[in-house]
Amino acid sequence: MKTALEPASDRQARPRPWTLYLMVGGTVLLWGASFPLTKAALAEAGPTAVAFLRWTVSALVLLAWLGLPGRRGKSESVADVVALIRVRWRTLWWVSLTGITLFYFLENIALRYTTATNASILTNLTPVFMVLIAAGLLRERLALPEWVAMLAAFAGSALVSQGAGHLTLGGTGLIGDALMIVASFLGAVYSIGGKGLSERYPATVVITAVSALGALLLLPLALFEGLNLALSMRTWAFIIVLGVGSGAIANLWWLSLLARTSASRAALI
Repeated sequence: MKTALEPASDRQARPRPWTLYLMVGGTVLLWGASFPLTKAALAEAGPTAVAFLRWTVSALVLLAWLGLPGRRGKSESVADVVALIRVRWRTLWWVSLTGITLFYFLENIALRYTTATNASILTNLTPVFMVLIAAGLLRERLALPEWVAMLAAFAGSALVSQGAGHLTLGGTGLIGDALMIVASFLGAVYSIGGKGLSERYPATVVITAVSALGALLLLPLALFEGLNLALSMRTWAFIIVLGVGSGAIANLWWLSLLARTSASRAALI
């Protein structure tokens, strides 16, 4: 019997190109929606609490999915998550720490100081950092037209926002902008590490382990902040959407895409 600890290519068929395009579009849409949703949730809950609760929701949803009986020929299970943590716990800890705990800790604090628009634009630095890390560590290279396309996409998003009168750099917002830049770098580190894991193991198992460990590392910070679960239904709805959509589904698709292309090419998404 095949297990989740065997090479991913041995267990699953290669998806059709149109499926990959849908995953790309869905990932971008869900991540883009996370900024205004998080900003709204922060009106009632602390930044660390929002991060902890959304990733707890992500982990629970993914664990429930893996534990669902009779999933049409899918071999991944909760036992595979436990096995993966035992085998690759060192890598999983730093991937979870950078991509879940620290990234969302810093992002949510940043949203206290800067606008959701600024945050969404600055997070587009993640692909730039990914390319630089991939070039240094993985010896990957982009052709000049690909560099131009990536930088043009970043400049375009900034100009569109500036034209709408929303992009502002200065004042107290600089604190949030600086935190978002650091978070973007950590997001790139997470993506490189997540790519290495998802190339060898099922993306479903990887993101479940990463979500659970990331939420666990956020718990002490949330308790220190003063975790309050008595939130309005509106805020809980935001957190659930963040956990299921922007967390579980978007990151599952992202890791699946990373497993099928180079980090530099994925950065162009």
